Amino acid sequence: MAQVASSRPSGISRTRINVVLLLCVGLSLMTVRQLVTIQIRKQYDGYNLEAKAEQELTKYVILQPRRGMISDRNGVPLALNVDRDSVYIDPTAIKEPAKLALLLAPILKLEPTDLAHKLGDKQREWDRLARWIEPEAADQLRKLGQKGQPPDGVFLLPEAKRTYPQGSFAAQVVGVANYEGTGITGVEGFYDSEIKGITGTLQAQQDAGQQPIWIAPQQIRQPQDGANIKLTIDSTVQKVAEDALKEAIDKHHAEGGTVLVMEPDTGEVLGMASWPTFDPNNYVDLDPALYNHNPAMNNLYEPGSTFKVLLTATGLQTNSFTADTTVNDVGSIQRYGYTLHNWNSAGIGATNPETMLYRSSNVAALQFGEKVGREKFYQYVKAFGYGEPTNIDLAGEEGGIVNWPVGDNWSDLTLDQNSFGQGIAVTPLQHLTAISAVANGGKLMWPHVVRERCTGSTCETVQPKVVRQVVDQGVTDQIRNMLVKNANQYAQTVWGPLTGRYHDMPLVPGYRVVAKTGTSQIAVNGGYDNNGTIGSVVGWAPAEHPKISVLVKIDRPKDDIWGVGTAIPVYQKVVSQLLPYFNVAPDPALMDPLQATVLHLPVPGQPQP
Repeated sequence: MAQVASSRPSGISRTRINVVLLLCVGLSLMTVRQLVTIQIRKQYDGYNLEAKAEQELTKYVILQPRRGMISDRNGVPLALNVDRDSVYIDPTAIKEPAKLALLLAPILKLEPTDLAHKLGDKQREWDRLARWIEPEAADQLRKLGQKGQPPDGVFLLPEAKRTYPQGSFAAQVVGVANYEGTGITGVEGFYDSEIKGITGTLQAQQDAGQQPIWIAPQQIRQPQDGANIKLTIDSTVQKVAEDALKEAIDKHHAEGGTVLVMEPDTGEVLGMASWPTFDPNNYVDLDPALYNHNPAMNNLYEPGSTFKVLLTATGLQTNSFTADTTVNDVGSIQRYGYTLHNWNSAGIGATNPETMLYRSSNVAALQFGEKVGREKFYQYVKAFGYGEPTNIDLAGEEGGIVNWPVGDNWSDLTLDQNSFGQGIAVTPLQHLTAISAVANGGKLMWPHVVRERCTGSTCETVQPKVVRQVVDQGVTDQIRNMLVKNANQYAQTVWGPLTGRYHDMPLVPGYRVVAKTGTSQIAVNGGYDNNGTIGSVVGWAPAEHPKISVLVKIDRPKDDIWGVGTAIPVYQKVVSQLLPYFNVAPDPALMDPLQATVLHLPVPGQPQP
């Protein structure tokens, strides 16, 4: 008889069922517990789910501040911002990237295939497609979407574009800010931390379609705009300097040059012109050596005979010689196995400091330098600021080269050569700063190009700084009178061809002005280039209570190697235009009758109808 299987479970089966039931109950309790935790504490597996969700639903955009404006001392804008739309994309919100690329490519002047790849790259949640598009292109983009907006996933955000409305005007002073809004040269670079301002943040939530929801007031932290900078540069002075320099460059087929104009009493740079120059609006197309280089403070040269002004000041200040001391100039002189000579090798006999300057005697200068002696000479070379930067508020300044009387690079011959401006390297800025100390009564001033900085409604005026008193007023008074005579002899270069008479007369009719020329050899590879010179002049005007000090430097002129022929006409043009501009009235007595005739002015001393 067959047995009927029992319907009751065995012991093993019952145990398994109990285990499964317990697991199910346990898992259910854990799930309920986790759901409660998520609901109440909003956490899972160590993550704050609410914060994570908010993070995934939030987009952040850095808002760039507006760079501050740079203007000249009278408010003429030299660097400012114009608003242009930039194109941003969110590929995660773009449904048909290939189709959209065909629409955008001709407007943005981009290659369609590459553009389609960018639009379809879902790993890029937010990207800039084009910067600073023209207003016409922005209008075309708005017509592609709905309600005057660009297509889905394409956004227009206004951004400030740096522009230089005067082009190359004062470019080496103003400098350049790159496309990322960072100043890299000139005032733009030196004051970048102040001009660029502080960035802000734009925050937006995404909707269900991952489109940004723009913008609730609490979701934006406004950027702080940068400081506005007012320069010491005067646009009228700058234009006079630039025009006179360019005319000389063209006339003499020179390789380059610099004209500097400074206010002696304050150290304010009123004009800083150099050639070659550049247009900062197009700097990316240029050799970086052009816009990274300011010849006025980077080009080193030997000052030549213009350095005799500082030699004279040093000798008078240290009582090493007086205005009446004479030395014998026989045209050439032997020193330490070398023959040193005048520019024309001609001797002039007994020579005092005034004659040394007037005749530009090297032989007399080195003898006066020997009277000063090594210790005092280099003490005052340093006191006048040579061999170190002036610390002007422009980045990258060179400090010059002085062979100090230590080590193997110096010998007694070095002192002789330095006395007439050879074997010492200076920048135009450094040299004019020292000359300005002689012009203003002996104070070495800190040269600077920024006059005022304004953040919001708060403005800070840059104050003049006296670096040190180098020589006494009495010393500078003596030198002033010597150099007026110098300037009058140079007038022959300008007025001789116009009047037919070659004799001393006021260089600038109606004014007493100061000038000293120099002609320098160009140092190369431990020697000198026989195929080029630098012509220069330094001076100030008017001679008493000067408004301006001026340096002119012409590099490698092809038709006239002398500073008298190349630099003096530039100096005369600059000074004759600027003195009336600064309301300095001319004195009719300080005018040669022949000059008055050429200028169609009343002849001094003659009755007028």
